[in-house]
Amino acid sequence: MKYLIFALIAFAIFSCKKDTPLAPTCDARGTYAGVATSSTSTSPLVYKLKENNFAVGTVTVDGPAVTFGGYRSTCDSVIISSYYTGNGSYYLLKSAFSNNRTVLSGTFENLTTISDKGTFRLTKQ
Repeated sequence: MKYLIFALIAFAIFSCKKDTPLAPTCDARGTYAGVATSSTSTSPLVYKLKENNFAVGTVTVDGPAVTFGGYRSTCDSVIISSYYTGNGSYYLLKSAFSNNRTVLSGTFENLTTISDKGTFRLTKQ
């Protein structure tokens, strides 16, 4: 009986699921500057991805904030949800990192005025 208990304990210890390594963390924080292009215009665009997944948009790197919101990132993409104070609209920006993680390029869409959509390309400063 005591061998059976010992065998069960040994089986339980050795068959327990081992801890899996944590997924790599890919920090997207930083300032990204470039242009956004819609069917009607091209305009400068800067996003500052900050601590706690806070995103602030400006027209120039040192300019005042014109959008604010949040972002989520993986090692290969960034999605930004923001509110633009200039026209009172909510935007969704979906982007992919370049291979060296210095360029974000993707699409944007105005969730308030659905006809307002386009592309953007931002380079890490």
